[in-house]
Amino acid sequence: MDRAWLLGLVLFAAAANATEWVEVGADTEAKYYVDVDSISVDGDNVSVHKRGVYTHVLTDNFDGHPTTFKESIGTVELDCARRINRVTQIDMLGENGEVVWSSGPMKKRMWEEVRPNSHAQSTLEVVCARIHKL
Repeated sequence: MDRAWLLGLVLFAAAANATEWVEVGADTEAKYYVDVDSISVDGDNVSVHKRGVYTHVLTDNFDGHPTTFKESIGTVELDCARRINRVTQIDMLGENGEVVWSSGPMKKRMWEEVRPNSHAQSTLEVVCARIHKL
């Protein structure tokens, strides 16, 4: 069994068992949610599972193969003080919730500035507010 696929399946299983998805934004393509139960703090970095539920089935070319998906679940790392983020893993889910593609862990992703008025900004605000309440 492919290791990246197995890791994606584990991430999906953990996300599927989440007890509290909080909406953090929407655009013309999707609604976005974070699993507040998945928030984890490691020094200045905070990680959370984020889900995108698309308005219709999308097709993209992953690893040279056309793949259809309806949702994505990823791990996002945030630095609340510096207002930056990065996606460190993303799984694409088919219409029945199955993992149809997984990036596997992407540990060397570049940090990006969180843009104003975006679902990334809402994600940062929701997650960072939660950890400051602990």
